[in-house]
Amino acid sequence: MSIRQKDILNCLPLLASVLGDRYGVQVRIGGSGAYTDGKVIHIPVLPLDCDATALALAKGFVDHEAGHIRHTDFLAMKAANMDAVTFNLFNSLEDWRVEKRLSAIFPGCRQNLNRLIRKFFVDGAEARAGAHTPARAVLDYVLLTVRAWDVQEVTPRRMVARDSLRREYPGLAETLDAVLVKIRIHCPDTGTAIMYARQLAACIRQWEPRQEGRGSKRENVKSSPNEDENQAQSNESLTQTTGTSGLDSAAVSSGCDVNVSRTDSPCQKEQDNRLNSQAKTKHNRSGGKAHDRKQELEDLFTADMRNLPRNLGELLAEGLMETPTSNADNSMEVAVLGTRFVQPLPPEEKVEALWNCNALRQRLHGLLQAQSLQCCAIGRRGRLQPASLHRLSVGNPRIFRRESVQLGLNTAVHILLDCSGSMSGPPIKLACQSCYAVAKALEGIKGVNPAVTVFPAISRVSAVFPLVRHGENVSENFGITASGGTPLAPALWWVLQTLHAQAEDRKITLILTDGVPDVVPPCNYALRQAERLGVEIYGIGIKSNAVSQLLPQHSRVITTLQELAPAMFEMLQTALFRGGSHDRTR
Repeated sequence: MSIRQKDILNCLPLLASVLGDRYGVQVRIGGSGAYTDGKVIHIPVLPLDCDATALALAKGFVDHEAGHIRHTDFLAMKAANMDAVTFNLFNSLEDWRVEKRLSAIFPGCRQNLNRLIRKFFVDGAEARAGAHTPARAVLDYVLLTVRAWDVQEVTPRRMVARDSLRREYPGLAETLDAVLVKIRIHCPDTGTAIMYARQLAACIRQWEPRQEGRGSKRENVKSSPNEDENQAQSNESLTQTTGTSGLDSAAVSSGCDVNVSRTDSPCQKEQDNRLNSQAKTKHNRSGGKAHDRKQELEDLFTADMRNLPRNLGELLAEGLMETPTSNADNSMEVAVLGTRFVQPLPPEEKVEALWNCNALRQRLHGLLQAQSLQCCAIGRRGRLQPASLHRLSVGNPRIFRRESVQLGLNTAVHILLDCSGSMSGPPIKLACQSCYAVAKALEGIKGVNPAVTVFPAISRVSAVFPLVRHGENVSENFGITASGGTPLAPALWWVLQTLHAQAEDRKITLILTDGVPDVVPPCNYALRQAERLGVEIYGIGIKSNAVSQLLPQHSRVITTLQELAPAMFEMLQTALFRGGSHDRTR
């Protein structure tokens, strides 16, 4: 039974594997961080039952980082040696560029990314980094502008940031827009994104507050509503203080110089002095504010990168790492490739294993012949069937016979061999011989594609080592020493990923183990998911019945190599040829 698409989309390990294969990258689930090193996309350990939000975050993160791996020149980026602000600007531009490139190849990822952009930049309740200081609002404006190119719903928040820039840094928004327009038109590679990021950073560094000349009129710049309101409040205050007439008040409000003839009484002189003092204070405050804004921009270039606005990739990573995983009993991890020292089986062990292999193969071949189907069809091609010649009298050309034999086998079998420390001594010897015998027996059956994987590898705890990959000939390198724990769940997820990539219709996993896994709940979850995906799981207990706790209906226990053939035959005859139900009861 082939794995259904909807089941893949709801199973994070398989989803990550499918996306990795689709984009030509590697995806690993494990550890505590969400990042990419330019070669591999790392997703942290996640809870067993990932909800729709966690799945969307993981899928979006893979889409986003896959774009960087495929289209970002990491060497050029490293050689650029950008400061924190320039790198932040570059991230905003490069994120948009690689997502655009990836979406052109895989249109489906555009919809997923747009949903996440709406989540973080439109619907998100958290305050944006640019809201903390006016200087950081400059970077936020660039980020929101870039994101508004793909999602129009971001535009209102962008306009809020733009109004803030025009109020606090007159002319800077227009200068940034001139560069951003060129970026949207043509930004073909990482080097160009670096160049534009440096141009934007230069615009920020070079901004200067506008100076008003002596006796000059107010600059012809449309002020924001807030500016007009502040000006009106200031003028009202001056009017109340000086007690000027309606004409004087109107003149002040208009910003015009007024020369009204009046008697210079002591009271009037006192009012004039007070007015002049307030005007000087206002001017000093204005100059001080401009100086403060300039200083804020200069301080921005020495700020810690963690305090700068976060791009989509960073927000996705934070969301994944914040996904609650209480403990190892409630976590999902996929094994990675590791190393193991292997050597050929000793001659005497090999001979004994081959004898049992032949016994198992003969029994399976006998069953195979009994299950073979011979089909006969009459058609327009094939060998002439004399008994059908009468059909020609009525113009029926179907007088030829075709015969075919259908073996009913199209199955990938993956053997998972436990080489943990508890297998030391006779158990590991028996397990290696059994594994070799089963692999050799399956190799000789047409329609069966076997593979063998050892766990754990010695490089790290959650690692596996493939002895025989699907499509390879079975070697005699099954001499393995036992060591390490029993991380069955991560190893099983790795096998499920591998089986999904195989073309065979049926998928079978055979586990050879002697003990209880390091953590049981993740194993039970992986087994349930395998069943839902249509992958059949069987177990062989090596001198231990612990495997029956995981697979009560589909496991056997052997204590000697001679017991292997009958036990395997009993299970495989149903699995390979009858395709019976595989419902596990707990």
